[in-house]
Amino acid sequence: MSKNIEWNNVKDAAMKYFGQVFLIVFSVVLGLYLSENIEDKKNERDAQKLLAKINLELNSNKKLLDYWVPYHKEIIIKLDSLSSDKDFINNFINDKSSIFIAFSRGTIMSDIPASDAWDIAKSHPLIVNIDYDKLLILSKIYNQQKFTYGSISVIFDFMISPEFNSSDQAKQNLQLFRDKLNEVHGRELQLLNYYKQMEKFQND
Repeated sequence: MSKNIEWNNVKDAAMKYFGQVFLIVFSVVLGLYLSENIEDKKNERDAQKLLAKINLELNSNKKLLDYWVPYHKEIIIKLDSLSSDKDFINNFINDKSSIFIAFSRGTIMSDIPASDAWDIAKSHPLIVNIDYDKLLILSKIYNQQKFTYGSISVIFDFMISPEFNSSDQAKQNLQLFRDKLNEVHGRELQLLNYYKQMEKFQND
């Protein structure tokens, strides 16, 4: 009888011990799960904040595009006309500033689309929490933007060079200037196409 009692006591003690071990293990696993879940939610929220900043930048950049793209087309059309105007060519040779007759806004471009939010986001570890397809179109937009407007400074340098309106090169350079700007305009149209893809992606 005493052996049965002793065995029951051992069994009860063992059950109590394993019960405590189970509770400890369960508590640790649950704690780790909850902690990881909270961290995942935080990362997701932070990733959405990154994306929100990119979206603000994109909206601002799109407004700039809507402002400059038709204007660049306007300049190209004016240059097509001026390139065949002998009086204008003579005036251009005598005074480089006469080219500004083609610029109703006084310049080719003043404000260039920004990429600060994207530059910060793409080097941030939380970028992995943003949808892949969205990242892909964002990458296309910002790469195209860089490719498109990287040549603007080259065009400005070309315009201020002494050879730009030299008597023996003025007409050819005017055409070259028109062609360079037309290349920028063509790239802008592709950039706008990427923006349309992004808008469609956001609406789906």
